[in-house]
Amino acid sequence: MNHFQYKMTVIVPSYNNGQYIRQALDSILMQKVTFDYQIIITDDCSQDDSQNIIREYELKYSNKILALYSDKNCRLFQNVLKALKKMDSEYFCVLDPDDYWTDDMRLQKAVSFLDKNPQYTIYGTNAYKLYNDGTTEPYYNRPTIHEYTSTYEDYLKRKSVLSNTFASTYRNVYFSDGIPKEYSDLIGTQFEEMFRADSARNLIHLKRGKAYFLNESVGYSRRHGKGLASRLTEYERHITVAFAHIGFFKFFGEKYESDFEIIIKSEYQEAVKSYFQDLVSGTIPMMSELYKTYFNIVMEWLQIHQTQISNIRIPFSLEVFSEMAHKKTIIWGTGIAASRFIEQYHIPIHSDTFFVDNNTHKQGSKFMGKLIKSPEAIRSEEDALIIIASSYYKEILEQIKEQGLCSYDKIINIYDYERNMV
Repeated sequence: MNHFQYKMTVIVPSYNNGQYIRQALDSILMQKVTFDYQIIITDDCSQDDSQNIIREYELKYSNKILALYSDKNCRLFQNVLKALKKMDSEYFCVLDPDDYWTDDMRLQKAVSFLDKNPQYTIYGTNAYKLYNDGTTEPYYNRPTIHEYTSTYEDYLKRKSVLSNTFASTYRNVYFSDGIPKEYSDLIGTQFEEMFRADSARNLIHLKRGKAYFLNESVGYSRRHGKGLASRLTEYERHITVAFAHIGFFKFFGEKYESDFEIIIKSEYQEAVKSYFQDLVSGTIPMMSELYKTYFNIVMEWLQIHQTQISNIRIPFSLEVFSEMAHKKTIIWGTGIAASRFIEQYHIPIHSDTFFVDNNTHKQGSKFMGKLIKSPEAIRSEEDALIIIASSYYKEILEQIKEQGLCSYDKIINIYDYERNMV
Protein backbone atom coordinates (compact mmCIF):
# COMPACT_ATOMS: atom_id res chain seq x y z
CA MET A 1 0.00 0.00 0.00
CA ASN A 2 1.32 3.44 -0.93
CA HIS A 3 2.06 5.95 1.82
CA PHE A 4 1.62 9.40 0.37
CA GLN A 5 2.91 12.66 1.80
CA TYR A 6 -0.36 14.46 1.01
CA LYS A 7 -3.97 13.48 0.76
CA MET A 8 -4.57 15.77 -2.24
CA THR A 9 -2.59 17.61 -4.90
CA VAL A 10 -4.08 20.48 -6.88
CA ILE A 11 -2.21 21.02 -10.15
CA VAL A 12 -2.33 24.50 -11.66
CA PRO A 13 -0.79 24.57 -15.18
CA SER A 14 -0.03 28.25 -15.76
CA TYR A 15 0.56 30.11 -19.01
CA ASN A 16 -0.14 33.83 -19.56
CA ASN A 17 -3.14 34.06 -17.23
CA GLY A 18 -1.82 36.69 -14.85
CA GLN A 19 -5.11 38.58 -14.85
CA TYR A 20 -6.96 35.54 -13.47
CA ILE A 21 -4.51 33.39 -11.51
CA ARG A 22 -4.96 35.18 -8.16
CA GLN A 23 -8.65 34.29 -8.13
CA ALA A 24 -7.84 30.68 -9.00
CA LEU A 25 -5.25 30.32 -6.24
CA ASP A 26 -7.43 32.06 -3.67
CA SER A 27 -10.26 29.66 -4.49
CA ILE A 28 -7.94 26.75 -3.63
CA LEU A 29 -6.56 28.33 -0.48
CA MET A 30 -10.06 29.03 0.87
CA GLN A 31 -10.87 25.31 0.91
CA LYS A 32 -12.07 23.90 4.22
CA VAL A 33 -10.49 20.47 4.61
CA THR A 34 -9.52 17.97 7.28
CA PHE A 35 -6.37 16.79 5.45
CA ASP A 36 -3.07 18.06 4.09
CA TYR A 37 -2.94 19.11 0.48
CA GLN A 38 -0.35 20.60 -1.84
CA ILE A 39 -0.66 23.03 -4.73
CA ILE A 40 1.78 22.44 -7.59
CA ILE A 41 1.94 25.35 -10.02
CA THR A 42 3.76 24.72 -13.29
CA ASP A 43 4.39 27.87 -15.29
CA ASP A 44 5.15 27.25 -18.95
CA CYS A 45 7.38 30.29 -19.54
CA SER A 46 4.62 32.90 -19.28
CA GLN A 47 5.34 36.26 -20.89
CA ASP A 48 2.96 38.30 -18.72
CA ASP A 49 3.13 38.89 -14.95
CA SER A 50 2.08 35.33 -14.06
CA GLN A 51 5.50 34.35 -12.70
CA ASN A 52 5.68 37.37 -10.39
CA ILE A 53 2.25 36.55 -8.96
CA ILE A 54 3.17 32.88 -8.55
CA ARG A 55 6.37 33.79 -6.68
CA GLU A 56 4.35 36.07 -4.42
CA TYR A 57 2.00 33.21 -3.46
CA GLU A 58 4.87 30.72 -3.30
CA LEU A 59 6.65 32.90 -0.72
CA LYS A 60 3.51 33.53 1.30
CA TYR A 61 2.34 29.90 1.34
CA SER A 62 5.67 28.08 1.18
CA ASN A 63 4.31 25.20 3.27
CA LYS A 64 1.58 24.52 0.73
CA ILE A 65 2.70 25.72 -2.70
CA LEU A 66 5.39 24.20 -4.92
CA ALA A 67 6.10 26.24 -8.07
CA LEU A 68 7.92 24.88 -11.12
CA TYR A 69 9.12 27.22 -13.87
CA SER A 70 10.18 26.60 -17.47
CA ASP A 71 12.72 28.58 -19.47
CA LYS A 72 10.92 27.68 -22.69
CA ASN A 73 7.33 26.91 -23.67
CA CYS A 74 6.69 23.15 -23.53
CA ARG A 75 2.91 23.18 -24.11
CA LEU A 76 0.24 21.78 -21.83
CA PHE A 77 0.96 18.04 -21.79
CA GLN A 78 4.58 18.43 -20.70
CA ASN A 79 3.69 21.29 -18.36
CA VAL A 80 1.21 19.05 -16.49
CA LEU A 81 3.66 16.14 -16.68
CA LYS A 82 6.15 18.12 -14.57
CA ALA A 83 3.57 18.33 -11.80
CA LEU A 84 2.65 14.66 -12.07
CA LYS A 85 6.30 13.72 -11.58
CA LYS A 86 6.45 15.74 -8.35
CA MET A 87 3.01 14.71 -7.08
CA ASP A 88 2.95 12.59 -3.91
CA SER A 89 -0.69 12.29 -2.93
CA GLU A 90 -3.57 9.85 -2.78
CA TYR A 91 -5.79 12.06 -4.94
CA PHE A 92 -5.25 14.87 -7.42
CA CYS A 93 -7.14 17.37 -9.52
CA VAL A 94 -6.37 20.13 -12.01
CA LEU A 95 -7.48 23.76 -11.86
CA ASP A 96 -6.66 25.95 -14.85
CA PRO A 97 -5.57 29.46 -13.76
CA ASP A 98 -8.46 31.17 -15.55
CA ASP A 99 -11.07 29.12 -13.67
CA TYR A 100 -12.01 29.27 -10.00
CA TRP A 101 -14.00 27.42 -7.37
CA THR A 102 -16.79 29.00 -5.32
CA ASP A 103 -17.59 25.99 -3.14
CA ASP A 104 -15.18 26.01 -0.20
CA MET A 105 -15.98 22.33 0.44
CA ARG A 106 -15.16 21.24 -3.10
CA LEU A 107 -12.01 19.27 -2.15
CA GLN A 108 -13.45 17.87 1.09
CA LYS A 109 -16.53 16.49 -0.68
CA ALA A 110 -14.39 14.78 -3.31
CA VAL A 111 -12.03 13.20 -0.79
CA SER A 112 -14.84 12.10 1.53
CA PHE A 113 -16.61 10.33 -1.31
CA LEU A 114 -13.50 8.62 -2.67
CA ASP A 115 -12.41 7.54 0.82
CA LYS A 116 -15.76 5.83 1.35
CA ASN A 117 -15.97 4.32 -2.14
CA PRO A 118 -12.67 2.67 -3.10
CA GLN A 119 -14.16 1.20 -6.29
CA TYR A 120 -14.38 4.72 -7.75
CA THR A 121 -11.38 6.44 -9.34
CA ILE A 122 -13.13 9.65 -10.46
CA TYR A 123 -15.34 12.09 -8.57
CA GLY A 124 -16.89 14.84 -10.67
CA THR A 125 -19.46 17.59 -10.36
CA ASN A 126 -21.10 20.19 -12.54
CA ALA A 127 -19.86 23.76 -13.04
CA TYR A 128 -20.85 27.02 -14.66
CA LYS A 129 -19.50 28.46 -17.89
CA LEU A 130 -18.71 32.14 -17.44
CA TYR A 131 -18.73 34.33 -20.55
CA ASN A 132 -17.07 37.71 -21.08
CA ASP A 133 -20.38 39.55 -20.79
CA GLY A 134 -20.98 38.05 -17.33
CA THR A 135 -23.65 35.57 -18.40
CA THR A 136 -23.44 32.00 -17.18
CA GLU A 137 -24.86 28.60 -18.00
CA PRO A 138 -24.37 25.11 -16.54
CA TYR A 139 -21.47 23.19 -18.03
CA TYR A 140 -23.78 20.18 -18.26
CA ASN A 141 -27.41 21.15 -18.68
CA ARG A 142 -28.90 17.89 -17.45
CA PRO A 143 -31.49 18.78 -14.81
CA THR A 144 -32.92 15.24 -14.79
CA ILE A 145 -29.62 13.78 -13.53
CA HIS A 146 -28.77 14.22 -9.87
CA GLU A 147 -26.04 11.62 -9.62
CA TYR A 148 -24.63 9.12 -12.09
CA THR A 149 -22.08 6.30 -12.15
CA SER A 150 -20.08 5.58 -15.30
CA THR A 151 -17.76 2.76 -16.30
CA TYR A 152 -15.14 2.41 -19.01
CA GLU A 153 -17.62 0.42 -21.05
CA ASP A 154 -20.17 3.22 -20.67
CA TYR A 155 -17.63 5.62 -22.16
CA LEU A 156 -17.01 3.38 -25.15
CA LYS A 157 -20.78 3.16 -25.68
CA ARG A 158 -21.05 6.96 -25.30
CA LYS A 159 -23.28 6.61 -22.25
CA SER A 160 -20.96 8.07 -19.62
CA VAL A 161 -21.54 11.29 -17.69
CA LEU A 162 -18.20 12.86 -16.84
CA SER A 163 -17.13 16.24 -15.55
CA ASN A 164 -14.81 18.85 -17.01
CA THR A 165 -11.24 19.54 -15.88
CA PHE A 166 -11.64 21.74 -12.82
CA ALA A 167 -14.61 19.82 -11.38
CA SER A 168 -12.97 16.36 -11.55
CA THR A 169 -10.91 14.63 -8.86
CA TYR A 170 -8.87 11.47 -9.50
CA ARG A 171 -7.65 8.66 -7.28
CA ASN A 172 -3.91 8.40 -7.90
CA VAL A 173 -3.84 4.84 -9.21
CA TYR A 174 -1.86 5.41 -12.40
CA PHE A 175 0.95 7.78 -11.37
CA SER A 176 1.41 6.48 -7.82
CA ASP A 177 4.73 4.77 -8.62
CA GLY A 178 6.03 7.39 -11.03
CA ILE A 179 5.21 8.14 -14.65
CA PRO A 180 4.54 4.94 -16.65
CA LYS A 181 6.80 4.55 -19.68
CA GLU A 182 3.93 4.42 -22.16
CA TYR A 183 2.80 7.81 -20.86
CA SER A 184 6.18 9.54 -20.99
CA ASP A 185 6.78 8.01 -24.43
CA LEU A 186 3.97 10.24 -25.73
CA ILE A 187 6.34 13.24 -25.64
CA GLY A 188 7.20 14.30 -29.15
CA THR A 189 4.59 12.11 -30.82
CA GLN A 190 1.71 13.39 -32.92
CA PHE A 191 -0.70 12.38 -30.15
CA GLU A 192 1.05 14.20 -27.28
CA GLU A 193 -1.46 17.06 -27.19
CA MET A 194 -4.41 14.64 -27.16
CA PHE A 195 -3.37 13.45 -23.69
CA ARG A 196 -3.21 16.90 -22.15
CA ALA A 197 -6.66 17.11 -20.60
CA ASP A 198 -9.99 15.52 -19.69
CA SER A 199 -10.60 12.67 -22.11
CA ALA A 200 -7.28 10.87 -21.67
CA ARG A 201 -7.29 11.29 -17.88
CA ASN A 202 -10.84 9.99 -17.71
CA LEU A 203 -10.06 6.94 -19.83
CA ILE A 204 -6.92 6.12 -17.88
CA HIS A 205 -8.85 6.18 -14.61
CA LEU A 206 -12.02 4.55 -15.94
CA LYS A 207 -9.86 1.58 -16.93
CA ARG A 208 -9.13 1.20 -13.21
CA GLY A 209 -12.46 2.02 -11.59
CA LYS A 210 -15.76 3.84 -11.88
CA ALA A 211 -16.64 7.53 -12.19
CA TYR A 212 -19.18 9.29 -9.99
CA PHE A 213 -20.97 12.46 -11.13
CA LEU A 214 -22.89 14.73 -8.75
CA ASN A 215 -24.98 17.42 -10.41
CA GLU A 216 -23.98 20.38 -8.30
CA SER A 217 -21.85 23.29 -9.45
CA VAL A 218 -18.60 24.06 -7.64
CA GLY A 219 -17.36 27.10 -9.54
CA TYR A 220 -16.86 28.89 -12.84
CA SER A 221 -15.00 27.98 -15.98
CA ARG A 222 -14.27 31.03 -18.12
CA ARG A 223 -15.21 31.07 -21.77
CA HIS A 224 -13.19 34.03 -23.05
CA GLY A 225 -12.09 32.55 -26.36
CA LYS A 226 -8.50 31.95 -25.23
CA GLY A 227 -8.88 28.35 -24.13
CA LEU A 228 -7.87 25.47 -26.38
CA ALA A 229 -11.37 24.08 -26.66
CA SER A 230 -13.27 27.36 -26.83
CA ARG A 231 -11.37 28.46 -29.95
CA LEU A 232 -12.40 25.44 -32.00
CA THR A 233 -15.09 25.45 -34.64
CA GLU A 234 -17.58 22.59 -34.64
CA TYR A 235 -15.78 20.64 -37.37
CA GLU A 236 -12.40 21.20 -35.68
CA ARG A 237 -13.82 19.87 -32.44
CA HIS A 238 -15.23 16.73 -34.06
CA ILE A 239 -12.12 15.91 -36.09
CA THR A 240 -9.93 16.54 -33.04
CA VAL A 241 -11.99 14.01 -31.05
CA ALA A 242 -11.69 11.48 -33.88
CA PHE A 243 -7.93 12.05 -34.09
CA ALA A 244 -7.59 11.82 -30.31
CA HIS A 245 -9.34 8.46 -30.23
CA ILE A 246 -6.88 7.09 -32.76
CA GLY A 247 -4.25 8.02 -30.18
CA PHE A 248 -6.29 6.35 -27.44
CA PHE A 249 -6.70 3.27 -29.65
CA LYS A 250 -2.93 3.00 -30.00
CA PHE A 251 -2.33 3.78 -26.30
CA PHE A 252 -4.81 1.33 -24.79
CA GLY A 253 -4.26 -1.46 -27.30
CA GLU A 254 -6.52 -3.31 -29.69
CA LYS A 255 -8.71 -5.10 -27.14
CA TYR A 256 -11.38 -2.42 -27.53
CA GLU A 257 -10.73 -1.89 -31.23
CA SER A 258 -14.32 -2.01 -32.44
CA ASP A 259 -15.57 0.40 -29.74
CA PHE A 260 -12.97 3.03 -30.59
CA GLU A 261 -13.71 2.62 -34.29
CA ILE A 262 -17.37 3.42 -33.68
CA ILE A 263 -16.40 6.67 -31.93
CA ILE A 264 -13.82 7.60 -34.57
CA LYS A 265 -16.22 6.87 -37.41
CA SER A 266 -19.05 8.86 -35.83
CA GLU A 267 -16.89 11.89 -35.02
CA TYR A 268 -15.39 11.85 -38.52
CA GLN A 269 -18.85 11.87 -40.03
CA GLU A 270 -19.94 14.85 -37.92
CA ALA A 271 -16.70 16.68 -38.75
CA VAL A 272 -17.26 16.27 -42.47
CA LYS A 273 -20.89 17.42 -42.26
CA SER A 274 -20.16 20.52 -40.20
CA TYR A 275 -17.09 21.47 -42.25
CA PHE A 276 -19.03 21.29 -45.48
CA GLN A 277 -21.92 23.31 -44.09
CA ASP A 278 -19.53 26.04 -42.91
CA LEU A 279 -17.57 25.97 -46.15
CA VAL A 280 -20.62 26.38 -48.34
CA SER A 281 -22.09 29.12 -46.15
CA GLY A 282 -18.79 30.99 -46.25
CA THR A 283 -18.58 31.27 -42.45
CA ILE A 284 -15.03 29.88 -42.20
CA PRO A 285 -11.75 30.28 -44.07
CA MET A 286 -10.16 27.31 -45.79
CA MET A 287 -9.00 24.56 -43.47
CA SER A 288 -5.66 25.04 -41.73
CA GLU A 289 -2.78 22.66 -42.33
CA LEU A 290 -3.15 21.22 -38.82
CA TYR A 291 -6.73 20.12 -39.38
CA LYS A 292 -5.97 18.91 -42.88
CA THR A 293 -3.42 16.66 -41.21
CA TYR A 294 -5.99 15.47 -38.67
CA PHE A 295 -8.53 14.78 -41.41
CA ASN A 296 -6.05 12.87 -43.55
CA ILE A 297 -4.79 10.76 -40.64
CA VAL A 298 -8.35 9.87 -39.62
CA MET A 299 -9.37 9.03 -43.20
CA GLU A 300 -6.25 6.90 -43.68
CA TRP A 301 -6.90 5.11 -40.39
CA LEU A 302 -10.49 4.34 -41.35
CA GLN A 303 -9.38 3.06 -44.74
CA ILE A 304 -6.88 0.70 -43.12
CA HIS A 305 -9.43 -0.63 -40.65
CA GLN A 306 -12.25 -1.13 -43.12
CA THR A 307 -10.98 -4.69 -43.59
CA GLN A 308 -11.72 -5.44 -39.93
CA ILE A 309 -15.01 -3.56 -39.68
CA SER A 310 -17.67 -3.92 -42.35
CA ASN A 311 -19.28 -0.95 -44.08
CA ILE A 312 -16.53 1.58 -43.51
CA ARG A 313 -15.72 3.56 -46.66
CA ILE A 314 -14.08 6.90 -47.26
CA PRO A 315 -15.84 7.90 -50.48
CA PHE A 316 -14.00 11.12 -51.31
CA SER A 317 -10.86 13.00 -50.47
CA LEU A 318 -10.89 16.13 -48.36
CA GLU A 319 -9.76 18.18 -51.36
CA VAL A 320 -12.62 16.98 -53.60
CA PHE A 321 -15.07 17.52 -50.77
CA SER A 322 -13.95 21.12 -50.36
CA GLU A 323 -14.30 21.75 -54.09
CA MET A 324 -18.06 21.25 -53.96
CA ALA A 325 -18.51 24.80 -52.71
CA HIS A 326 -16.65 26.27 -55.69
CA LYS A 327 -17.08 23.97 -58.68
CA LYS A 328 -20.04 23.28 -60.91
CA THR A 329 -22.18 20.51 -59.44
CA ILE A 330 -24.25 18.00 -61.40
CA ILE A 331 -26.63 16.04 -59.20
CA TRP A 332 -27.68 12.53 -60.24
CA GLY A 333 -31.03 11.89 -58.61
CA THR A 334 -34.42 13.59 -58.65
CA GLY A 335 -36.28 11.89 -55.84
CA ILE A 336 -36.96 12.39 -52.15
CA ALA A 337 -33.43 11.26 -51.29
CA ALA A 338 -31.93 13.96 -53.52
CA SER A 339 -34.03 16.67 -51.89
CA ARG A 340 -33.02 15.50 -48.42
CA PHE A 341 -29.32 15.31 -49.27
CA ILE A 342 -29.33 18.78 -50.78
CA GLU A 343 -30.88 20.22 -47.64
CA GLN A 344 -29.03 18.14 -45.05
CA TYR A 345 -25.56 18.40 -46.58
CA HIS A 346 -26.01 21.92 -47.97
CA ILE A 347 -25.12 20.69 -51.44
CA PRO A 348 -24.60 23.84 -53.51
CA ILE A 349 -26.88 24.40 -56.49
CA HIS A 350 -25.06 26.86 -58.69
CA SER A 351 -26.52 28.81 -61.55
CA ASP A 352 -25.22 26.21 -64.01
CA THR A 353 -26.18 23.15 -61.94
CA PHE A 354 -28.44 20.56 -63.55
CA PHE A 355 -29.89 17.20 -62.52
CA VAL A 356 -29.48 13.82 -64.17
CA ASP A 357 -32.00 10.99 -64.37
CA ASN A 358 -32.30 7.84 -66.50
CA ASN A 359 -36.08 8.25 -66.71
CA THR A 360 -36.75 9.67 -70.18
CA HIS A 361 -40.12 11.01 -69.02
CA LYS A 362 -38.36 13.27 -66.52
CA GLN A 363 -35.68 14.49 -68.89
CA GLY A 364 -36.44 17.99 -70.15
CA SER A 365 -38.54 18.87 -67.11
CA LYS A 366 -37.27 20.61 -63.98
CA PHE A 367 -36.41 19.56 -60.44
CA MET A 368 -35.88 22.19 -57.78
CA GLY A 369 -35.95 24.79 -60.54
CA LYS A 370 -33.15 23.17 -62.53
CA LEU A 371 -33.26 21.20 -65.78
CA ILE A 372 -33.17 17.40 -65.74
CA LYS A 373 -30.90 15.93 -68.41
CA SER A 374 -29.87 12.47 -69.57
CA PRO A 375 -26.66 10.87 -68.28
CA GLU A 376 -25.02 11.59 -71.64
CA ALA A 377 -24.92 15.27 -70.70
CA ILE A 378 -22.17 14.48 -68.21
CA ARG A 379 -19.65 13.71 -70.95
CA SER A 380 -19.09 17.35 -71.88
CA GLU A 381 -18.68 18.51 -68.27
CA GLU A 382 -15.03 17.78 -67.63
CA ASP A 383 -14.61 20.28 -64.79
CA ALA A 384 -17.87 19.51 -62.94
CA LEU A 385 -18.37 17.34 -59.88
CA ILE A 386 -20.94 14.56 -60.20
CA ILE A 387 -22.88 14.17 -56.97
CA ILE A 388 -24.79 10.90 -56.67
CA ALA A 389 -27.90 11.46 -54.57
CA SER A 390 -29.84 8.30 -55.27
CA SER A 391 -30.43 4.98 -53.53
CA TYR A 392 -29.55 3.33 -56.87
CA TYR A 393 -25.96 4.44 -56.46
CA LYS A 394 -24.52 0.99 -57.20
CA GLU A 395 -26.28 0.82 -60.54
CA ILE A 396 -25.30 4.43 -61.30
CA LEU A 397 -21.65 3.75 -60.56
CA GLU A 398 -21.74 0.69 -62.79
CA GLN A 399 -23.39 2.71 -65.57
CA ILE A 400 -20.77 5.44 -65.31
CA LYS A 401 -18.05 2.82 -65.55
CA GLU A 402 -19.58 0.88 -68.46
CA GLN A 403 -20.41 3.98 -70.51
CA GLY A 404 -17.30 5.93 -69.55
CA LEU A 405 -19.35 9.00 -68.65
CA CYS A 406 -16.74 10.56 -66.36
CA SER A 407 -13.68 9.74 -64.30
CA TYR A 408 -14.22 8.37 -60.81
CA ASP A 409 -12.28 11.20 -59.17
CA LYS A 410 -15.12 13.56 -60.13
CA ILE A 411 -17.77 11.52 -58.28
CA ILE A 412 -19.03 12.31 -54.79
CA ASN A 413 -21.33 9.52 -53.66
CA ILE A 414 -23.30 11.13 -50.84
CA TYR A 415 -25.71 8.22 -50.45
CA ASP A 416 -22.90 5.75 -50.03
CA TYR A 417 -21.22 8.09 -47.54
CA GLU A 418 -24.32 8.39 -45.36
CA ARG A 419 -25.18 4.71 -45.60
CA ASN A 420 -21.79 3.52 -44.49
CA MET A 421 -20.62 6.17 -42.04
CA VAL A 422 -23.45 5.92 -39.50
